[in-house]
Amino acid sequence: MPIPCRSFAIVAVLLVGACASSASGSGDYGVSAVQFQDFVVPDGMSLVDRYHESYSGEAAGWRFGHFEYVGQTQLQDACSHLLQRMPQHMWRLASDESPDESQRAMKFERGRFCADYKLERKDGVTYMVVDYRTQVGSALNPQSPSEHQ
Repeated sequence: MPIPCRSFAIVAVLLVGACASSASGSGDYGVSAVQFQDFVVPDGMSLVDRYHESYSGEAAGWRFGHFEYVGQTQLQDACSHLLQRMPQHMWRLASDESPDESQRAMKFERGRFCADYKLERKDGVTYMVVDYRTQVGSALNPQSPSEHQ
């Protein structure tokens, strides 16, 4: 077999093997949900990321992330943990809303970064969603003149 044909055959075998392993149902579809080290997750909360529920990215100092967690931690305990630990990472509480006893939304800011926490207790389980992003137009990251128009 000539070398180009042999190379093609090897590549074809590797591709078939890769397709077969990705079709095995492992749930790993190449989406990253790397958690940033500077925000807090209460004890007992587990990241949900099997089917793209959680994802994140970082490039050139810009960050974004959407993280979903579930756990048995009581809502009040999770919120108390956040209020105590986030300031230790230099986060400042910007807003805190609780429409009822089963829900709470807290927004933390640090420099040009923002972390929005939404927690809900339902059917004996606590759900938490964290949306993390770089804010455009903050004091440390001003908008360009064209963005003001």
